[in-house]
Amino acid sequence: MLSALDEAGKTYDWIDEDQLFLTGGSYAGYLTAWIVGHDHRFKAAFAQRGVYELTFFLGEGNAWRLVPNHFGYPWEEGVKEIMDYNSPQTYVQNIQTPLLIKHGDVDLRTGVRQSELLYKSLKILGKPVEYVRYPDEGHELSRSGDITRRMDRIGRIIEFFERYVQHPN
Repeated sequence: MLSALDEAGKTYDWIDEDQLFLTGGSYAGYLTAWIVGHDHRFKAAFAQRGVYELTFFLGEGNAWRLVPNHFGYPWEEGVKEIMDYNSPQTYVQNIQTPLLIKHGDVDLRTGVRQSELLYKSLKILGKPVEYVRYPDEGHELSRSGDITRRMDRIGRIIEFFERYVQHPN
């Protein structure tokens, strides 16, 4: 993914490589957290309803079968190490990018514990992080949640990114 961004930056002059922002939800929320734990080119990022620790996901998400289908079970030889290696939470100390984390408190797909662990870890480390937990919302907030919460979500994304963008004079 980042190599495609690198190539696009070389090809298109309208891409300002000093003004990059990142967001994603669900699997892309996982990728957002993974990327900011490994790359520091983004001005700010917004991780939405992601999976950040794969062992937790095995025990709490209704899509938990993704773990054994892709990695195996953590009690099998070598699997826990692979799961840890692939969990964004493992790299939390490397995150420098200002991060906004969002989760619905009745998300049965990924589980709110995912975002709470990432948020609390970043706060303990003194990293720039904010957390929004929407009441009575599940995994589908951005598509079918309460309209006022969907509008609030969009407003928060704009406001958060606006704090870090530099507009031309």
